[in-house]
Amino acid sequence: MSEGIRLRGLEGTNPLGFLAALGVQVLFNTEPDQPKLWWSSHIIPHAVIDPEFAIERVLDQALRVFPMWADSPALNPGLGSKADNTGKFSRQDLTRYLESTRSDQPGNRFATALVAEGNLDGAGKVAKPTDLYFTAGQLKFLKIARDILTKVDRDGLMEGLAGPWSYSSPLSSLGWDTTDDRIYALAAANPAKNKKLTNPGAEALAILGLSCHPVYAGRDARGRDRTLTQGCAGPWRRGGTYTWPLWTRPATPNVVRSLLFHATGDHNELDKRSPNYHGWGISSIMRSAIRRSDQGGYGTFGPPEVIWSSD
Repeated sequence: MSEGIRLRGLEGTNPLGFLAALGVQVLFNTEPDQPKLWWSSHIIPHAVIDPEFAIERVLDQALRVFPMWADSPALNPGLGSKADNTGKFSRQDLTRYLESTRSDQPGNRFATALVAEGNLDGAGKVAKPTDLYFTAGQLKFLKIARDILTKVDRDGLMEGLAGPWSYSSPLSSLGWDTTDDRIYALAAANPAKNKKLTNPGAEALAILGLSCHPVYAGRDARGRDRTLTQGCAGPWRRGGTYTWPLWTRPATPNVVRSLLFHATGDHNELDKRSPNYHGWGISSIMRSAIRRSDQGGYGTFGPPEVIWSSD
C-alpha cells in the first residue's frame, strides 16, 4: 500500500465512513489538484489520501465548501413548498428543481443523486428519492443536510476524519451510521427517551459523498417504474441492500466512480467480474441490508458483511 494521510475516523466497513471518504474527494472536485483515495489493509480498513492533502488542508477546504453546498439550489431549492425541506417534490416542482440545478455551481451534483426526472411514488404525486433517503416524519432530509453543513465546526470535522467518534453532537442525523440500526440499540432503558447524539463531521462529508451515487429512472423486479440508485438493489421498502467496494491502490475521482459502478451484490455478476477486481486493486466488496421501519419508513443500515474478498 502506498504511504499517505490516514483518515482513521473513516472506516470502510461503515457506510457512513465510506460515504464520508468519498466526500473528501468531492471537496476538491472543482480544484486542479485532487486527492487520490484508497483504503488501508488493516482488519478494519480506513481511508487514505495523498500525503500532500494534510488533514488541515482538508479542514480548510471543507469549511469553505460546505456553506456553498448548503446554499446551492440542490440543497436549498427555494420553491416555496414543503419539498424545500423534504426533497419530496411534486411533478411540477421536480421539473423546476432539476432545471435549477443544471449549472456547475458547487453542490448541484447532489440533485442527480437525490431524484430522477419523471419518477414518482406509487400514487404518482411526489418524486421518489434515492434508496439512501432514510428520513421520514418530522425528520426532513434537505433541512437536516443544510443544518449539518452549516453548523458543523472545525473540531467536529477533525473528529470525523481522525476519530474516534464521540457521538456528542445534538444535530440531527441522516441515518447512514451502522450504529443507527436497532441491533445496536440494546440497552437497559428505553433509548427513545434520550436525544440521539451524532457525529456531524462525518455526516457533512457523507452528504457530499452521496453525490457519487446517481439515481436514474428504471424498473424493479416486478416491472414497475422505480427510481434506482447506483450501489443499491432490491425493493425500496423491504429487502434492499447497499453494496460498495474497498480498494488498496490510489484512485482518482474518475477511477473511484468507475469502481463504484462496477461493484455489485449480485453473486452471478461477482463471479464474472472478480478477475477484473484483482486487476483494479479491489480488496473486498461490502454489503449492508437497508432496513425500513413499518411506521414512516425510517431507514437504517444493517451490519456490514464481506461478500467478496481478494484473499
